[in-house]
Amino acid sequence: MGREILIKNGMVIDGTGKPAIKADVLIDKDRIIDIGNFDKEEASLMIDAKDLCITPGFIDVHSHLDFILPSAQERNVLENWIRQGATTIVSGNCGFSPAPINHAYEKLINIYWNFALPLDGLKYEWTTMAECLDFLEKKGQTLNVAILTGHNTLRTDVMGFNARFANSEELNEMKTLLRESIEAGSFGLSFGLGYVPGMYSNTEELIDLASVLTDYQLPIVPHTRGLFSKLYADAVAEMIQVAEKNNIPLQISHHCGGGIGRVRKRSIKLVQDAIERGVKINHDNIPWPNSSTTALAWLPPWLFDGGINLDLLKDPEIRKQVIDEMLTFKLKWPPWENKYWVDRDFNASTVLAGFRKEKNKKFENMRLKEIAEMLNLEPIDAFIELIIEEEGKLYVISGQFDNPMAEDFVAELLSDPNCSIGTDIVGAGLNTISPAAFGNFTKVLGQFARDMGVMSQEEAIRKMTSLPAKQMQLKDRGILKKGAFADITIFNPSTVNNKSSYTNPYQTSEGIEFVIINGELILEKGKFYGEKLAGKVLRSSS
Repeated sequence: MGREILIKNGMVIDGTGKPAIKADVLIDKDRIIDIGNFDKEEASLMIDAKDLCITPGFIDVHSHLDFILPSAQERNVLENWIRQGATTIVSGNCGFSPAPINHAYEKLINIYWNFALPLDGLKYEWTTMAECLDFLEKKGQTLNVAILTGHNTLRTDVMGFNARFANSEELNEMKTLLRESIEAGSFGLSFGLGYVPGMYSNTEELIDLASVLTDYQLPIVPHTRGLFSKLYADAVAEMIQVAEKNNIPLQISHHCGGGIGRVRKRSIKLVQDAIERGVKINHDNIPWPNSSTTALAWLPPWLFDGGINLDLLKDPEIRKQVIDEMLTFKLKWPPWENKYWVDRDFNASTVLAGFRKEKNKKFENMRLKEIAEMLNLEPIDAFIELIIEEEGKLYVISGQFDNPMAEDFVAELLSDPNCSIGTDIVGAGLNTISPAAFGNFTKVLGQFARDMGVMSQEEAIRKMTSLPAKQMQLKDRGILKKGAFADITIFNPSTVNNKSSYTNPYQTSEGIEFVIINGELILEKGKFYGEKLAGKVLRSSS
């Protein structure tokens, strides 16, 4: 026998953006050993890729799967990613990561960030990032996994949900935890400044904490403040300041996702000007005109000062204060972005999900307006009642649902050459209806590249492979070349397509024929070999 796997007769798109070429790919163990014409070669496994494209496996640069990875649900959930061609996920986004964890405060994270947890919750069998990565490695992983360290997690570890600036001692504790996490293999620092406790911080705290990254030249990855507000450009400027002061890369999560015209133009110019000054800036986005988050993010931040006590909402005076502020909030710095969601969605498109109580399960994936009518309540009252009953464990999906008119705006965002592609979905362990869980990358290939012509097939592949690998410093991933890891997706360019929608979500993508992870065939003509657990826990130090 010759090589382990020989892929023949396909069109190789190497992930760099270069035009496709007809070639064969030779794989031995977990690496690509050559690309060319190998008519005389034999292998233990031969794959005929005639009329198919051979590409690097897709990288989900912005996922919220990290809290799923330690659980028994991991394989079933991540099968959906493999069936759309993904081989690697980057997680720990938006300020929350599963490590390092202070067990005295883990309940706070389990409630506030519940939408990212498995259905039965999560038992933290580790404390440090090193222990977490070792745990994931020992358990085995379906996909390759890279994890960021979350600022909100660090802040909770050190000072709980206290609504004040960190003092020097607390900052030094956070910096120590961050440095230990980076040394263990974390790929950078994420901010979740639209969430508590991250939004309680000031710019000086962020600059000081991020200084740890200077020695490693790893990125900050922010969910900025005011994502959906008129202060979004100011929030982008804040992140540029943090990166520039520390001479570190900046990867802006879901950049300009709020879509406010003049604000968006100003934020883009701020980024362009900073790049001209030498700041390393990239960003990512999602191919959907929707957003999803914890329902608790819609409540005023002061409500969580010191912890999560939803019984406060039963107090008539506090409840009135909460409702009044939600409906009459005046924009100020730092912004509470969630006022935009309230204005836009309380009587329109908000969908509620994640119900646990038997009597409320009938409301799963229903619009809030419809639920309120069934309960004979105003939408905002229904929203608060359900948060109390579900003990805060709800998430919301809002935006444009299956609206073709919204696709032009998404296309504009994705066409930026520095924009990579992520899923950014929540509720993956809770039977999410988000089509991103089933057809995120196939939508880019089928709709935006092939059908709409927003970008070439080669450019679409670059945005899902070598670009995110470069942004997140994933060594020898996201590219087809001699010596690279053998993460490979083979698809039919004529049929590849997303079949999922919010009204009909649980549909497998079309056109993904084969998926190989670290040299192991994981998907073959629809058959999933999940028992192989071929993924690796990636570490920034290796």
